Amino acid sequence: MEMEYKDPSRRNRWIIVLGVVFAVVAGAGSYLVLTRAQQQASQPSTSKVITGVVAARPLLAHKPLVRDDLAVRKDIPADITNVNTALLVTNPDDLVGVLLAVDVAPGQLITRNLLASDVAGGEFQILAPGESVAPDSEMWRAVALTVGDDRAVGGMLQAGMHVDVVMTVTPVLPSAAPSASGQPSASPRNFNYYSDATTKITYQDMKILAKSGSFYILKTTLRVAEEISHMQAAGAAQFSLILRPGLDSRIVDLSTFGETTNRILQRYGVLLPQAFPVGTYPSPPPIPAITPAPTPAPSGSQVPSPSPSASASG
Repeated sequence: MEMEYKDPSRRNRWIIVLGVVFAVVAGAGSYLVLTRAQQQASQPSTSKVITGVVAARPLLAHKPLVRDDLAVRKDIPADITNVNTALLVTNPDDLVGVLLAVDVAPGQLITRNLLASDVAGGEFQILAPGESVAPDSEMWRAVALTVGDDRAVGGMLQAGMHVDVVMTVTPVLPSAAPSASGQPSASPRNFNYYSDATTKITYQDMKILAKSGSFYILKTTLRVAEEISHMQAAGAAQFSLILRPGLDSRIVDLSTFGETTNRILQRYGVLLPQAFPVGTYPSPPPIPAITPAPTPAPSGSQVPSPSPSASASG
């Protein structure tokens, strides 16, 4: 039986043809890609740019800005850090006399969230970066609180720190109505209570916006600002400030807080002074009279001889 002979040259020709076709297709694709890239590169850039005020030289925090500190750039590439038009400053005159909250490097874009105050001559800004005023936003205010150094962490508190506010008041209880006998009646309303100082943490996590001597400017809501203003104007309370750790933003349930002198004495078992027992006590014996010194003998008189016992001991 003879085997059928097949010429392998025909299959090789087909392989060569397919290889040429693939090479042509790949070359055409590469040409199209390069041509498109060249066309895009030759077209003018469509990237968005913005205009803003930048630092013309190194600027220090808490130093009023002058016109020579500022410059205007009109070719700043826009990105997610500067597209917020509410923070962008385009007129350098708007920043003259304003204080920076941080140091700024030359050429750095100056936005409103870098300012310590948004008005000339001001030293602080109430709204934090990213906060804005809207119909449903919190009504933030700044209120002054007078606190002596002994009740403000030794006077070492500074702007930017967060504190809790402690209030000490002395409630005045109404007097008991007189009874028929003319003596005050022991009504349940005031039988177990009397007027004395009482202390409680009232406001938590308040930011110090500025400090001047014993005056602390705190960021707070309109309602709390009203309460603080009343208590200070009426002289009804003394306030203390206690420093919070920078990382601790927890709000504590204060329903179990509050201190009086008696509560602290009871908690720690402090002994109370007792009246000295009343009774009759013997008087101390009288102090004996002091024996006067002997009178010196007149000159020329005979001095008595010592006694025998004194001679023997000598």
